[in-house]
Amino acid sequence: MANQLHALSPLDGRYQQRIASLHQFFSEYALIQLRIEVEVRYLLFFLEQTELVIVTNVQRQQILAIVNQFGEAEAEQVKALESQCHHDVKAIEYFLQAQCKKLKLKKLIPYLHFGLTSEDINSCAYGLALARSKKTVIMPALIVLIERILKQADQSATDVMLARTHGQSAVPTTLGKELIVFATRLENELQALASTKIEAKLNGAVGNWNALAFVLPKIDWFKFSDDFVTSLELTPNTISTQIVSAESYSRFFQILVKINLILIDCARDCWQYISDGYFVQQVVKQEVGSSTMPHKINPIDFENSEGNAGVAVALLQHFVEKLPISRLQRDLSDSTVKRSFGTGLAHSLLAINSLWRGLEKVFPSREMMKSVVQHHPEVLAEAYQTSLRLSGIIDAYEQLKAVSRDHQLSVAASKKVINLVTDPKLKKRLLQLKPENYFGLAPKIVTQEITRISNNLTLLQKESNQKGN
Repeated sequence: MANQLHALSPLDGRYQQRIASLHQFFSEYALIQLRIEVEVRYLLFFLEQTELVIVTNVQRQQILAIVNQFGEAEAEQVKALESQCHHDVKAIEYFLQAQCKKLKLKKLIPYLHFGLTSEDINSCAYGLALARSKKTVIMPALIVLIERILKQADQSATDVMLARTHGQSAVPTTLGKELIVFATRLENELQALASTKIEAKLNGAVGNWNALAFVLPKIDWFKFSDDFVTSLELTPNTISTQIVSAESYSRFFQILVKINLILIDCARDCWQYISDGYFVQQVVKQEVGSSTMPHKINPIDFENSEGNAGVAVALLQHFVEKLPISRLQRDLSDSTVKRSFGTGLAHSLLAINSLWRGLEKVFPSREMMKSVVQHHPEVLAEAYQTSLRLSGIIDAYEQLKAVSRDHQLSVAASKKVINLVTDPKLKKRLLQLKPENYFGLAPKIVTQEITRISNNLTLLQKESNQKGN
């Protein structure tokens, strides 16, 4: 608690527990650990491909144990080395040199970080962080949110609600139909997120394999790099400068931007539903809504979702705009920006989870929604004028405009209009029509989308369990 109270960022303070699942990918400790993993896996891959040194199975397990048994004490050693050499990736190499000496594997030391530049390691490490966090944290959180929306939509599929266009009364819809739209939008972006590949490079200081191609000219370094990056379940990028081209990052972050904008849209609408009395909030006895007004229950989860999604959009959009631009072969301005990847994803995760929490605490006020619709008989003007058009009446729209504006559609006016309809079956249906049952195919849309989205989520989860990046 003391550490949380003194944290500069709410992510490391107030919201620390809620975004803890991202610590394993984007903390300083995580970055060091991922760099260690890439360096070790490269060492073993390099020696296996070149056969410059034969590594026994026992020795291989010893080297891999450096990764598997890596902990905070080892991370502290790396930071101590960095404080001496002032280079975070070189400190990793020095740490691994010390580990090889300890394991009596000095013969491997010359091949640590062999022919590489720091950004070969960084691109793989950040690639792993993004790909793994996408698969194990962001996508599962989105799936849980979408499933929550589907459940709410299913329960409210036939709950009539006055629609609003331009803020004015429009023909009725159902609460379930309004919610299913958000599930559909989020599922579309979830699919796009799932198919987005994160690229990494392994081609030396300026992207030409200069040192590697010079000392070992017989090796196909294109294939070597492709095979190694692929072994990490990342997508190879062999045509780059010193840094990996940022387009795969941009695609990833742009999808997250769109997801966060949908979250904002949904959170605001849910907030409005609460304000209008369409949603009733769950009463929690111990909670306080206002320091002075005892009656209040504030829609804090929806507000929290909107606020965090906004911060996420600002950061993610900066990543999109900044990362593709780097002076000449590279400059270091991208390095400090990449260290904020976790911040952008953490605010996104908070927004997703807060919206889910908000939806868990509300239930529809069916009578309120029905009452509002009943007070707007003018919404039937659309059905009336369309029926008149079907009867061949040229000025149908104008006739309804004259009697329905400003809530003027009276019972007498409705009957007068209905009497102009020539089809007796249509006339009978119009006489039975009420605002509360005029919501078109909304329930059918909800049912069909729930089935489609549920099937897609099941398939996506199955594929995700079978694949990596």
